Amino acid sequence: MALIILDRDGVINEDSDDYIKSPAEWQPVPGSLEAIAKLSQNGYRVIVVTNQSGLGRKLFTIEALNAIPVSYTHLTLPTIYSV
Repeated sequence: MALIILDRDGVINEDSDDYIKSPAEWQPVPGSLEAIAKLSQNGYRVIVVTNQSGLGRKLFTIEALNAIPVSYTHLTLPTIYSV
């Protein structure tokens, strides 16, 4: 199985200068979820990575950060694996 690693903000979802702090603020880039689904259907495993400096700046909690993947993984399961 081939592996695809994608960054989250600006690749899968719209980026924000104010940071994505909650599931309500997470908006997919048009076509990104469909593209991930196609990759999965063609045998690729998709891994999402993210560097969240807002966590270190205390703009959101680790619980809020961890809630965001739950908000989008249901859209394309089992194609997105968060690490």
